[in-house]
Amino acid sequence: MKKIVAIITPYKKNGKINWLGLTFLINFHIYNKTDKILMLGTTGESHVFNIRDFVNLILFIKKFYFKFLFSINKNNLKIIYYKYYLLKTNNINLVLLSLPYYVLPNKISIYNYFKKLKKFGIKTIFYNIPKRTGIYISFLLYNKLINKKYVFYIKNSFNNVKNSLILKNKKLFLLSGEDTNLYFCKKILYSGTISVYNNVFPKMFNNINNKFIYFVKQFNYDINPVLIKNLIKKIFSIKINFDLLFGIEKIFFTQSQI
Repeated sequence: MKKIVAIITPYKKNGKINWLGLTFLINFHIYNKTDKILMLGTTGESHVFNIRDFVNLILFIKKFYFKFLFSINKNNLKIIYYKYYLLKTNNINLVLLSLPYYVLPNKISIYNYFKKLKKFGIKTIFYNIPKRTGIYISFLLYNKLINKKYVFYIKNSFNNVKNSLILKNKKLFLLSGEDTNLYFCKKILYSGTISVYNNVFPKMFNNINNKFIYFVKQFNYDINPVLIKNLIKKIFSIKINFDLLFGIEKIFFTQSQI
């Protein structure tokens, strides 16, 4: 399985990106032979990044000569088009894209959404996460998007065995989006995984088995990235601050322990 890490973006206490900490984390994954690095792929990041930081991040990763992709999760189509343009002009040719949340578009709108984005010449991984978007796509629409090459892969975070089996039978290129479902996804030959847990345990992803899944489940909280962020702080012993970007998650995480 291909290993793609949804890397966590570190911040300084003044709210600016910690470029030194990010350099360390990227080199950590290059050393541990992670296949690709997904930028802005953990909960909340793609929602809050302004265009200036987005551009700086694109320019920053150029020096690593590694395979990067970006997550885009916005409602404003003009911003989405502009970000696609920025990525294309900087030779980034793979994007993880979710559907516009809350808007609840119909099937024709979803089809046209991916059709227009294909014009940029960037391959799209469709992020299927109904619990966040409220949209369940039919298998007929999946087939149309794949056949027209509007979508090349699907990150499937709909943690449902029946759904996974049907998609796999239709020979779609699937990436696991639920760490607790990794072993099953490996057994039915998913193409790979996009994982937050891979931030801390990249070598363990080389051998996904029942023991590994049991280990992952011990760290599984409803708000996925919070524990991983805290583990990074402690394990790597570098000054990284995530609280400014994910303050609301910190509040909920604290309450869940009461």
